[in-house]
Amino acid sequence: MRLRRPIEEDADTLLAGSRDPLVREFMQGVLAHRDRASAVRWITEVAPGLWDADRAAHFAVLDGEGPAVGWAELVDLRPDEGAAEVAVWLLPAARSLRVAASALRLICRFGFEQLGLERIDAYAAADNMPVQVVGAFIGFRRAGFRPQLFRSSSTQTLHDAVYATVVPGELC
Repeated sequence: MRLRRPIEEDADTLLAGSRDPLVREFMQGVLAHRDRASAVRWITEVAPGLWDADRAAHFAVLDGEGPAVGWAELVDLRPDEGAAEVAVWLLPAARSLRVAASALRLICRFGFEQLGLERIDAYAAADNMPVQVVGAFIGFRRAGFRPQLFRSSSTQTLHDAVYATVVPGELC
Protein backbone atom coordinates (compact mmCIF):
# COMPACT_ATOMS: atom_id res chain seq x y z
CA MET A 1 0.00 0.00 0.00
CA ARG A 2 1.27 3.46 -0.83
CA LEU A 3 0.15 7.00 -1.47
CA ARG A 4 1.41 9.40 -4.10
CA ARG A 5 0.44 12.81 -5.33
CA PRO A 6 -2.18 12.39 -8.03
CA ILE A 7 -1.12 12.35 -11.66
CA GLU A 8 -3.15 12.61 -14.85
CA GLU A 9 -3.43 8.80 -15.06
CA ASP A 10 -5.50 8.90 -11.85
CA ALA A 11 -8.32 10.77 -13.59
CA ASP A 12 -10.33 7.59 -14.21
CA THR A 13 -10.19 6.73 -10.50
CA LEU A 14 -11.18 10.26 -9.50
CA LEU A 15 -14.01 10.23 -12.05
CA ALA A 16 -15.31 6.84 -10.80
CA GLY A 17 -15.06 7.89 -7.15
CA SER A 18 -16.86 11.16 -7.80
CA ARG A 19 -19.76 9.17 -9.23
CA ASP A 20 -19.78 6.35 -6.66
CA PRO A 21 -23.07 6.38 -4.69
CA LEU A 22 -21.44 5.67 -1.29
CA VAL A 23 -18.71 8.27 -1.77
CA ARG A 24 -21.28 10.85 -2.80
CA GLU A 25 -23.66 9.98 0.03
CA PHE A 26 -21.15 9.99 2.88
CA MET A 27 -18.69 12.66 1.82
CA GLN A 28 -19.45 16.34 1.65
CA GLY A 29 -18.33 18.50 -1.23
CA VAL A 30 -17.59 15.71 -3.73
CA LEU A 31 -17.74 17.18 -7.22
CA ALA A 32 -19.30 14.81 -9.73
CA HIS A 33 -16.88 15.31 -12.61
CA ARG A 34 -18.80 15.36 -15.85
CA ASP A 35 -16.04 13.67 -17.81
CA ARG A 36 -12.41 12.56 -17.71
CA ALA A 37 -11.19 16.00 -18.86
CA SER A 38 -12.82 17.60 -15.82
CA ALA A 39 -11.07 15.12 -13.51
CA VAL A 40 -7.74 15.77 -15.26
CA ARG A 41 -8.17 19.53 -14.79
CA TRP A 42 -8.89 19.02 -11.09
CA ILE A 43 -5.77 16.84 -10.68
CA THR A 44 -3.46 19.10 -12.67
CA GLU A 45 -4.76 22.54 -11.63
CA VAL A 46 -6.95 22.54 -8.51
CA ALA A 47 -5.18 19.97 -6.30
CA PRO A 48 -1.70 21.50 -6.79
CA GLY A 49 -3.09 24.98 -6.11
CA LEU A 50 -4.61 23.83 -2.82
CA TRP A 51 -1.35 22.14 -1.89
CA ASP A 52 0.71 25.24 -2.74
CA ALA A 53 -1.63 27.40 -0.65
CA ASP A 54 -1.24 25.04 2.36
CA ARG A 55 -4.98 24.35 2.29
CA ALA A 56 -5.03 20.63 1.38
CA ALA A 57 -2.87 17.64 0.49
CA HIS A 58 -4.39 15.11 -1.90
CA PHE A 59 -3.07 11.63 -2.68
CA ALA A 60 -3.97 8.71 -4.91
CA VAL A 61 -4.21 5.41 -3.00
CA LEU A 62 -2.35 2.51 -4.63
CA ASP A 63 -2.58 -1.13 -3.62
CA GLY A 64 0.12 -2.97 -5.54
CA GLU A 65 0.54 -2.48 -9.25
CA GLY A 66 -2.14 -0.99 -11.44
CA PRO A 67 -4.34 2.06 -11.26
CA ALA A 68 -5.17 3.97 -8.10
CA VAL A 69 -7.93 2.39 -6.00
CA GLY A 70 -8.98 5.47 -4.08
CA TRP A 71 -8.16 8.86 -2.67
CA ALA A 72 -6.76 10.16 0.62
CA GLU A 73 -6.64 13.79 1.64
CA LEU A 74 -5.84 16.17 4.41
CA VAL A 75 -8.16 19.15 4.10
CA ASP A 76 -8.90 22.20 6.17
CA LEU A 77 -5.18 22.39 6.89
CA ARG A 78 -4.55 24.72 9.79
CA PRO A 79 -0.75 24.84 10.15
CA ASP A 80 -0.95 27.54 12.84
CA GLU A 81 -3.05 25.15 14.98
CA GLY A 82 -1.12 22.03 13.94
CA ALA A 83 -4.38 20.45 12.78
CA ALA A 84 -6.20 19.16 9.72
CA GLU A 85 -9.15 17.00 8.76
CA VAL A 86 -8.62 13.66 7.03
CA ALA A 87 -10.79 11.84 4.50
CA VAL A 88 -10.29 8.63 2.55
CA TRP A 89 -12.49 6.97 -0.03
CA LEU A 90 -11.98 3.74 -1.95
CA LEU A 91 -13.51 2.31 -5.09
CA PRO A 92 -15.87 -0.62 -4.39
CA ALA A 93 -13.41 -3.38 -5.38
CA ALA A 94 -10.81 -2.05 -2.91
CA ARG A 95 -13.08 -1.59 0.12
CA SER A 96 -11.63 -3.67 2.91
CA LEU A 97 -10.38 -3.03 6.43
CA ARG A 98 -6.80 -3.71 5.31
CA VAL A 99 -6.79 -1.21 2.45
CA ALA A 100 -8.82 1.45 4.28
CA ALA A 101 -6.75 1.23 7.48
CA SER A 102 -3.48 1.29 5.56
CA ALA A 103 -4.48 4.33 3.51
CA LEU A 104 -5.78 6.19 6.58
CA ARG A 105 -2.65 5.35 8.59
CA LEU A 106 -0.35 6.49 5.75
CA ILE A 107 -2.07 9.84 5.27
CA CYS A 108 -2.02 10.47 9.03
CA ARG A 109 1.68 9.58 9.23
CA PHE A 110 2.33 12.04 6.39
CA GLY A 111 0.46 14.74 8.29
CA PHE A 112 2.36 14.11 11.51
CA GLU A 113 5.83 13.44 10.09
CA GLN A 114 5.96 15.72 7.04
CA LEU A 115 3.59 18.55 7.93
CA GLY A 116 4.25 18.58 11.66
CA LEU A 117 0.59 18.29 12.58
CA GLU A 118 -0.26 17.72 16.23
CA ARG A 119 -3.85 16.54 15.71
CA ILE A 120 -5.86 15.07 12.85
CA ASP A 121 -9.64 15.17 12.98
CA ALA A 122 -12.16 13.00 11.16
CA TYR A 123 -15.90 13.23 10.73
CA ALA A 124 -18.03 10.25 9.74
CA ALA A 125 -21.75 10.03 9.21
CA ALA A 126 -23.23 8.49 12.35
CA ASP A 127 -24.84 5.79 10.19
CA ASN A 128 -21.56 4.96 8.39
CA MET A 129 -20.18 2.38 10.84
CA PRO A 130 -17.46 0.96 8.55
CA VAL A 131 -15.66 4.32 8.50
CA GLN A 132 -15.90 4.62 12.27
CA VAL A 133 -14.47 1.10 12.71
CA VAL A 134 -11.51 1.87 10.43
CA GLY A 135 -10.73 5.04 12.37
CA ALA A 136 -10.93 3.30 15.75
CA PHE A 137 -8.77 0.45 14.41
CA ILE A 138 -5.84 2.81 13.82
CA GLY A 139 -6.21 4.92 16.95
CA PHE A 140 -8.84 7.60 16.38
CA ARG A 141 -10.77 8.39 19.59
CA ARG A 142 -14.37 9.43 19.42
CA ALA A 143 -14.51 13.01 20.66
CA GLY A 144 -18.06 14.08 20.00
CA PHE A 145 -21.30 14.05 18.07
CA ARG A 146 -22.45 16.83 15.76
CA PRO A 147 -26.11 16.82 14.68
CA GLN A 148 -26.71 17.49 10.98
CA LEU A 149 -23.09 18.47 10.40
CA PHE A 150 -22.78 17.82 6.71
CA ARG A 151 -24.86 17.53 3.58
CA SER A 152 -24.61 14.52 1.29
CA SER A 153 -23.10 15.35 -2.10
CA SER A 154 -25.75 13.30 -3.90
CA THR A 155 -29.04 13.42 -1.99
CA GLN A 156 -28.46 16.68 -0.08
CA THR A 157 -29.51 14.77 3.07
CA LEU A 158 -28.15 16.22 6.28
CA HIS A 159 -26.13 13.62 8.19
CA ASP A 160 -25.40 13.60 11.89
CA ALA A 161 -21.68 13.10 12.36
CA VAL A 162 -19.35 11.41 14.78
CA TYR A 163 -16.22 13.43 15.41
CA ALA A 164 -12.97 11.58 16.15
CA THR A 165 -9.38 12.67 16.54
CA VAL A 166 -5.90 11.20 16.70
CA VAL A 167 -2.57 12.58 17.90
CA PRO A 168 0.86 11.24 16.89
CA GLY A 169 1.41 9.03 19.95
CA GLU A 170 -1.96 7.30 19.53
CA LEU A 171 -1.68 6.35 15.86
CA CYS A 172 -1.49 2.54 15.65
